[in-house]
Amino acid sequence: MDPDAPRRLIARVLGAASRRAVSDAMTERIAADLPDLRADDAIFGSLAASVEANVENVTHAVVLDVPVQRIEVPLAALEYPRRVAQRGMAATSLVRAYYLGQQTMIALIGDAVDAEAGVEQDLREAAMRWLVGWSFDYNDVVTRRVLDEYETERAAWVDARSGARTVRVLEVLDGEVPSVAAASASIRYPLRATHIGMVVWYSEGVDEVERIERFLRELGAAAGAAAPPLTVAVDRLTAWAWLPVADGDAAIAAARAYAATDPDAPRVVFGPPRDGLEGFRATNRAAREVRRVADATDARLLVATDPGVGLAALVAHDVPAARAWADGVLGDLTGTSAADERLRSTLEIFLRTGGSFKATAEQQVLHANSVKYRVRRAVQRRGREIGDDRLDVEVALAVRRIFGAP
Repeated sequence: MDPDAPRRLIARVLGAASRRAVSDAMTERIAADLPDLRADDAIFGSLAASVEANVENVTHAVVLDVPVQRIEVPLAALEYPRRVAQRGMAATSLVRAYYLGQQTMIALIGDAVDAEAGVEQDLREAAMRWLVGWSFDYNDVVTRRVLDEYETERAAWVDARSGARTVRVLEVLDGEVPSVAAASASIRYPLRATHIGMVVWYSEGVDEVERIERFLRELGAAAGAAAPPLTVAVDRLTAWAWLPVADGDAAIAAARAYAATDPDAPRVVFGPPRDGLEGFRATNRAAREVRRVADATDARLLVATDPGVGLAALVAHDVPAARAWADGVLGDLTGTSAADERLRSTLEIFLRTGGSFKATAEQQVLHANSVKYRVRRAVQRRGREIGDDRLDVEVALAVRRIFGAP
């Protein structure tokens, strides 16, 4: 047997395989075994990019017969350990992810090798032995480089987050606070105020925390905040923040207007205005949940108190399932035409206003008869009357409005 025949067989199979299908299967396998990775959308997205980059890397290396020692680690595979380090996650999840991915790829390629016609059994076996040995060598080279990147980033991030104020804020969020006055003094922020919690982030960049802090200072001034905003860096692109305000609704309206008109503004989500220590925690929790909705919809600005957003934050843990459920409730009313969008909008407002044709007409600047026609037409498109499942219909309309079509 030609000594290079096993590699050539693997190269042929890899070259013919769908790299997207392989990387998707590997990502799902890793996420199933390490569910904490899926709980953080930024981490999961970084994981998926890392897996896809590694699949490309492996395919080119095998096809071109590049020695493992000369393989460069792809950029996306180095960004993933940085994100993991910034979130304080254990390095063991990095190594385990690589070996779970290796296991999945070997199984997929093994099935493809078995399906190759006209290949002798001894060549199939030799090819699989070659793939197992080569993939272990690849993992050894790459994981050593990845772990170095993790340790470097972790040391830098721990150092950056070791400021006393940040530590105190995290203690206020997570632990008991014997004295609100003392805690307020230690973090230099009025915990007895009315708070608006925010999550603020850039989708890309290098180190944008200073830029975020500058934006928040300007936002606070525009919103008439009672004191400077409190900011805690989550990673190099993301911060949690709080604004102390006198009138929560007016401050959110002003902050929304300012953020919407700034072309260089980061993405931002607002929690609801809440009072005191528990409000400080609650508005932060709500903003973090609404961040999931923003990630699922690519929205640049969301407010937890907007119609349907709080509900969307609950279902954003499984958007595909929520969309599928909503489609089942709405029937043919889920069409993507402009006419169906108008019908859904009118029906949603009609249900939200307690079935008032007059109130719906005022909100949509329509004649009441036009509203009646649209509501009747929406029910026809749905295929059944709105009776005992009125609440389901209202929720399904909100899900479809916020998350859109599958």
